[in-house]
Amino acid sequence: MANQSAKRITQANAARLSAVTRGALAVNAVYLLVRVVLQRSSSSSSLGWGEAVLYLATAGAEALVIRNFYAMARPRHNSGGVVVDAGADLGAPGLTSYMFDYVYISWFVHLLSLATRWAWAVYLVIPGYVAYYALPYLRQFMLPSADGSAKPSATTAAAAAADDAAAKERKRQEKKDRKRQRVKYVRG
Repeated sequence: MANQSAKRITQANAARLSAVTRGALAVNAVYLLVRVVLQRSSSSSSLGWGEAVLYLATAGAEALVIRNFYAMARPRHNSGGVVVDAGADLGAPGLTSYMFDYVYISWFVHLLSLATRWAWAVYLVIPGYVAYYALPYLRQFMLPSADGSAKPSATTAAAAAADDAAAKERKRQEKKDRKRQRVKYVRG
């Protein structure tokens, strides 16, 4: 029973890495086959320098991310061959899932770019997504507050603390009042 979780994570990681590797090889093979071999004769749809640079840059980044998956998921064994650390769970949410999203977006763009050169604009989804979630956090540091200062002043922080203290006191008083209003039974 010991190390069942580690074994399960190791097996799930191996399956996921196998699927990602096969997917990357298939998508890139299809892309290169269509662009280099099949479309070589027509100059309007063949692989131009700009598109070749875009492909190489994004395929390189994709390869680095997949290489990082292998490094993250590598299990560590002790001298007896027992799994000491199963490696990172590739199914976990967070940065790992964002990295998988990048790989899937790359596959989508590579395949879509076989039909149109505008497909490379889909990569703008990534910085757009980051901006959508990061701007509210950055705005509080970059934009001045209503009173004109760059950061919240000490007086507004003190006022917020005073409001919190008043709310706690009010809750405490309400609880005392409810306790006083309960019917008390006396033995007679």
